[in-house]
Amino acid sequence: MGQFHQIQVGSATLIAVQDSWAAMPPTMFFNKTEDSDWDNYRDLLDDDGLINLNIGSWIVISNGTTILVDSGIGGRPTMMPLKEPAMLPSVMEEAGIAPSAVDVVAFSHLHFDHTGWNTWDNDGTPVPQFPNARHIIQQSEWDYWTSTDELKEGAGYDNVLSPIVDAGLVDFVDGDHPLTSEVLTVPTPGHTPGHVSFAVTSDGEKAYVLGDAAHHMVQLTETDWCPGADVDKVESTASRHKLFDQIEAENALIASGHFLFPGLGRAARNNGVRVWAPE
Repeated sequence: MGQFHQIQVGSATLIAVQDSWAAMPPTMFFNKTEDSDWDNYRDLLDDDGLINLNIGSWIVISNGTTILVDSGIGGRPTMMPLKEPAMLPSVMEEAGIAPSAVDVVAFSHLHFDHTGWNTWDNDGTPVPQFPNARHIIQQSEWDYWTSTDELKEGAGYDNVLSPIVDAGLVDFVDGDHPLTSEVLTVPTPGHTPGHVSFAVTSDGEKAYVLGDAAHHMVQLTETDWCPGADVDKVESTASRHKLFDQIEAENALIASGHFLFPGLGRAARNNGVRVWAPE
């Protein structure tokens, strides 16, 4: 069963909600690395030498608005080697947030593990999971995933995207877009063309919800390492450097959906090298 973890960033509430998790060899996920590249990072792997990849979302409550950042992998069959069944709606309920109470679903991007609970199956028909929420999608991200039949199929278009469009629940936006006066989208393209992260700024405190700008704690140090899933690795690397430099300069909190749960920490320096410092 997934977990949840709540913190405050100024007057904004952030809740990490775990949908599921997976484990895999690090050289499979970061497919340009070799086993020896991980010699200095064994402490970031589990006892079997595997990456543990959280599959989580974030709830941000700001100015009376309840925002869900990404909707997890969903309850349909998947090729990802999940260690537990995906349970995001149940975990949200445990955290005190019913799907009907969500005002905004904001997508970092449209990969299947970030859109899966957009819908639930009602006798085989996909029905919106968050019927009272505006679903915020970057126009460039939408244009990419709907540009070919192959990409539409990869995004699970019929199951998780077209039902929310047909229900009139989607708003398409471009670039920086305020969700509230405290929450702003931050373009971090590369993992996908329209990928965004989210900056939460409240009462002098700041956090960044990463999305998939980074997937693992090792990337604080090995910022040039890219997972195989990055669509444009040159652009994703540039976005990651820029974002981590900004996070470090601001001493901002990192809120990740893929780092070890709950995915909270900061960028710190150890002998001049940037490292992950769990909060």
